[in-house]
Amino acid sequence: MSELGGNLLGVGRRDPSQTPLMQQFREIKSRYPQAIVFFRLGDFYEMFYDDAVEASRLLDLTLTTRDKGRDDAVPMCGVPHHAASGYIAKLTAQGRSVVVCEQVEDPAQAKGLVRRDAVRIVTPGITTDDAVLDPAVACYVAAVAPVGDGFGFAYLDVSTGAFFATQVSSEAELISELVRIAPREVVGPLESKAHGRAALWQRLRTRWSVAWTSVPTHQSPDQELGALATLTSPLSPGIAQAAAMVLAYARSTQLCGDLPVTQLQLVDRKTDVGLDETAVRTLELFETMLARRKEGSLLAVIDRTVTAGGGRVLRHWLARPTADLGELAQRHDAVAWLVTHQATTASAREALAEVYDIERIVTRVCLQQGSAPELVRLRRTLHAAAALTDLLTAHAESPPALLSPGGAAASALMPPALAALGDTLARALQEQAPRQLRDGGTIAAGYDAEVDELRALCTGGSTRLDALEASERARTGIGNLKIGRSRVFGFFIEVSKSQLGKVPSDFVRRQTVAGGERYVTPALAELEDKLQRAEGKLLAREQALFAELTTAVVAVQQPLMMLARWLASVDVLAGFAELARRGRYVRPQLADDARLEIRDGRHPVVEVSPAATAGQFVANDCVLGLASSSDDEAARFLLITGPNMAGKSTYMRQVALIVLLAQIGSFVPASSAHIGVVDRIFTRIGAADDLSRGESTFMVEMRETAAILHGVTERSLVLLDEIGRGTSTYDGLAIAWAVAERLAHRARARTLFATHYHELGQLAAQGAGVRNVSMAVGEQRGELVFLRKVVSGEAARSYGIDVAGRAGVPADVLKRAKAVLARLEATVAGSAGRGSHAQLGLELGPATASSPADRRDVDHGAPTTSAVLVELAGILTDEMTPVQSIAKLHELAGRSRAEVAPRNERRGSSILPFS
Repeated sequence: MSELGGNLLGVGRRDPSQTPLMQQFREIKSRYPQAIVFFRLGDFYEMFYDDAVEASRLLDLTLTTRDKGRDDAVPMCGVPHHAASGYIAKLTAQGRSVVVCEQVEDPAQAKGLVRRDAVRIVTPGITTDDAVLDPAVACYVAAVAPVGDGFGFAYLDVSTGAFFATQVSSEAELISELVRIAPREVVGPLESKAHGRAALWQRLRTRWSVAWTSVPTHQSPDQELGALATLTSPLSPGIAQAAAMVLAYARSTQLCGDLPVTQLQLVDRKTDVGLDETAVRTLELFETMLARRKEGSLLAVIDRTVTAGGGRVLRHWLARPTADLGELAQRHDAVAWLVTHQATTASAREALAEVYDIERIVTRVCLQQGSAPELVRLRRTLHAAAALTDLLTAHAESPPALLSPGGAAASALMPPALAALGDTLARALQEQAPRQLRDGGTIAAGYDAEVDELRALCTGGSTRLDALEASERARTGIGNLKIGRSRVFGFFIEVSKSQLGKVPSDFVRRQTVAGGERYVTPALAELEDKLQRAEGKLLAREQALFAELTTAVVAVQQPLMMLARWLASVDVLAGFAELARRGRYVRPQLADDARLEIRDGRHPVVEVSPAATAGQFVANDCVLGLASSSDDEAARFLLITGPNMAGKSTYMRQVALIVLLAQIGSFVPASSAHIGVVDRIFTRIGAADDLSRGESTFMVEMRETAAILHGVTERSLVLLDEIGRGTSTYDGLAIAWAVAERLAHRARARTLFATHYHELGQLAAQGAGVRNVSMAVGEQRGELVFLRKVVSGEAARSYGIDVAGRAGVPADVLKRAKAVLARLEATVAGSAGRGSHAQLGLELGPATASSPADRRDVDHGAPTTSAVLVELAGILTDEMTPVQSIAKLHELAGRSRAEVAPRNERRGSSILPFS
């Protein structure tokens, strides 16, 4: 009886929850209580009880029951087995894990119910399914292990075996790591509350759309990691604990094979260029800030890779720029060689285009999930790799170390074992091998004598069937008699209704159909038995041979993985060369100094955008850490003024992106570039609140500024845009002034500081390594023209009203704004001979501004002009929301009444100065 019939489904009075099938399900479910169990029944994966209720909600499936109408009916829902990958992906994207259960014995050999068991576990961060994995993006599961005030941090891509670990000293560094690698799942110790980390855990859970899983702390990390090769030894306690935790968790999900994890790579934070969450976001390294799409990001522009592995390596390099001059020199040497030898580079990229994803293929084979088409792709990849190594080895001018398959690494990259494997796969597999072994036709003709013999027998069976059919027609006189085959009844002889009177007595009726009857004869049954035995033997032999091929792949997994990493790095470097050739990029000069000199620099993303068509992008220089003349102090601080929309932000970002490109090994968009390597890139650009933490725009601005001031060093690159704009004019100016002084005087970091507080230009006169530059503007027929050019000196004004006009502010508002501005400028200019409100004390500089008299002048002395007017003049209305504008208007109105009333008593007037 079929599993889907009789009492197995609870037909009759039997309790449906007590059937053998349900008992089998509940036993498996008891082992994985937190996961959703996909239980294979025929062509469907079924879910029962609470799993069915939850899955029907998450997947929008119809919830039904087994044994409908009973009060104790079991809730159930299901999905087709061929579409399971998509449904599993939807569940893991919502933070759930799935246990896949299959039949683990041959139904023909089973006594009673076919045994099922869990064969794999899919979690949000652990999957090997190519249907749901992005080829160019690593799928990481990470582990966090609190140790003292810091954390051990490890992350593993189960689909490729890539395994990394590092130690971080603070929560901020931990968050930066999470942002850079973007794991799909993070595991942490069950004892997180005991470590005082409950608040951090909750914050991380709500901040990113990743799954968080609590696991037991691994008690013997050395034992778990004992077989791995590490770059340095011994491991710190935090790294060992995190690495063991994530590796043990990953291994627990793989039930039918061993993970191909052979090496733990330690991230060297001494040479790692720091990129925090803000820098990754505002520089738009991987996705745009607004649409959150790859298109428009730096990665989209520079990604010229042609292999999946190359795409993943490029993302890794971009997430982890390096300050290691030796490593960067090797990468730049390789790119320079490829740029020079364009014909070889083109041929190399053609060979790389034939390379498939070795890492993920080998992983699936090791986990007993590999298919024949994947081994065919592996064979093609080995052939392409051999062609690439021959191309580079045979070149008259030997390529640099990173490109060279020769030398000491030759035997490791393409050892004889890999060549032998490629030859074996070429001989053994059909070029169009089916994905499912049970479909047959996997092994190529001529590879195995037994397969050829059995296949000939099966093929010859068709001829024998034709002969039997002709013989029966002649014997019975039934001219339309035909022999067929069905999956249920096997071979049969079909006779139409009009010929039933001619059926001989040795025909045994098997089935009635619409057009007649189907029969079987002793001769047909004997032939069917022979053919079925031959087909069974053929399929079994093909399966055995395929198992031998997968064993051969597993035996050379380490050299295969080494080859995969080399091919991926060559792909990235060849992509850099293609980018340099097409984009007119040049090799940067890197040094361990404070000099940053970029000539004719261009923004790599903006220059190829539709808004900047060919020839329209304006290139600009940036010089820091270098005196402009023999009499100047080397300036490390550029104070940038100019109107909104004039290009300040683009200019600042392009400097950072050029530095970043240089420190991942790429050439850069400039006519020349000398870059003293940076240890960190800090950014404070744009305005946004953080509702998840209850922080206003200004609070976010100050928090990001604080992070910069606490982490900056002389080797850092800092980008600051409009510090202090989220509060009152005096407060904002004071904060901006103090931050600028700190960076210029004490930190001495290379800094680009954009501001509308023109008063800060006085810093350049203090000899603090500050240089004033501005965005050039012009006028054409009375209209403001942005020239996009950085020039020496301060901007004359901010042109805010002009920009407001471009944004569509009504003409009457612009007219009124100009009148108010003129009155304000006249009032300020004529107040006690002071040229601007900043000169109420800030012109004294840091050396004397702390005296009591000066503080009284700034904070408490009688102002020479209206403080409300001064603040109004500094408000950036185009950067305020309507609610903020109304609130500010109420505040200023109240303060103006209090300010004007005493004056009116003295002057006998109640009219505001700007009325």
